[in-house]
Amino acid sequence: MTRFSNDAFLESPDFPFHLALYEFKRGESVAPHSHEFIEFVYVYGGTGTHEYRGIGYPIREGDVFVIEPGAEHAYRAGSDKQPLEVYNILVAPALLRHEMEALFRVSSFVDFFYVEPFLRESAQFQSRLTLTPQHRIEMKLLIERIGEEYREKKPGYRILVKTRLIEMLVFLSRCYSGLLHKPMTSNAGEESLMRRIAEFIELHHASPLTLAQMSQMCDMSQSAFTLKFKQHIGKSFLEYRNDIRLETAKKLLASTDYTILRVSQEVGFDDLSFFNKLFKQAEGVTPGQFRRTNPETG
Repeated sequence: MTRFSNDAFLESPDFPFHLALYEFKRGESVAPHSHEFIEFVYVYGGTGTHEYRGIGYPIREGDVFVIEPGAEHAYRAGSDKQPLEVYNILVAPALLRHEMEALFRVSSFVDFFYVEPFLRESAQFQSRLTLTPQHRIEMKLLIERIGEEYREKKPGYRILVKTRLIEMLVFLSRCYSGLLHKPMTSNAGEESLMRRIAEFIELHHASPLTLAQMSQMCDMSQSAFTLKFKQHIGKSFLEYRNDIRLETAKKLLASTDYTILRVSQEVGFDDLSFFNKLFKQAEGVTPGQFRRTNPETG
């Protein structure tokens, strides 16, 4: 069995961290292995089997679990067409030990099974958490923020990666704790979910987001999602998405020398005539006229 060392995956001895998204096609597998570091696993999409210490467990989108150092495990993608997509967050226990010990002393994290690998590297795998549709959105946002800092490596990125990693762990601990307590009321849960969706749209407005995708993300029919989104946000999904795109377009028109076509594409509109039409409906002028009357202010 292969045992992976910290040097093989983690960035450096003084910053033992790594984050990556792995994709496994139908029937593809990863042979049994172990490693020196802790592996936080988030199943981003698809289904498959996770083998832990010789026992197979079915896994699917929304599952989160932890593999402690030295534990033998393996993956196999399911038989459906959608690939198994898995986020792996790899950290050496030393990276966060002091922060997690402090958090454990001052907070009620008795049921938080994620803390165990940091305090006792010999801890046994105890549980697996399956996130609700609402919590999956939150988890995606948290991972994307960590990933952005880690990829771009701007000054201070290590501090932000650690900070956001702790935020993610606190969030997951609350999800786990929530399984043992009374859930939110239906109305409160719906409003929170729709607001998280709105934030997701803001962050990904330039992507080809569709009503079908958002509905599926919330585990709702398109009609139910449309009704609840407008009820809690005040606009339809398309109105909200397009408004975000047009506001971004206005900033680009005023602050860059991009062509109108490029501005249109940068904010998510591939059809220039459609972009021009929406822009004029919203602003009363064409993009070109807007630029001429709103030069960059520095």
